[in-house]
Amino acid sequence: MIRGLFNVLRFLFVLLVVRFVVRTLARAFSPPGPRASAPPPRPRVRPAEDLVLDRVCGTHVPVSRALAARVDGRDEHFCSTACRDKALAAVARAS
Repeated sequence: MIRGLFNVLRFLFVLLVVRFVVRTLARAFSPPGPRASAPPPRPRVRPAEDLVLDRVCGTHVPVSRALAARVDGRDEHFCSTACRDKALAAVARAS
């Protein structure tokens, strides 16, 4: 039984050595290219930005993407033209 275990271990060791030799030869004869060890490019991260609340639909929108309008003497921000138009129409009806 020990002899059979020894044979299996010797076979696995030989496979490991063969794999090492094949990989080394493949790297030696492969065309040069980008290094596999180079770190992958980092994803671009946008800086943090303040959010504003659209009072019509309750959506929070980044300031850079919000639509600004003067409603009833105050500057307000909206997520879309539809929300802006609803707020302006509500003020016009209330007047």
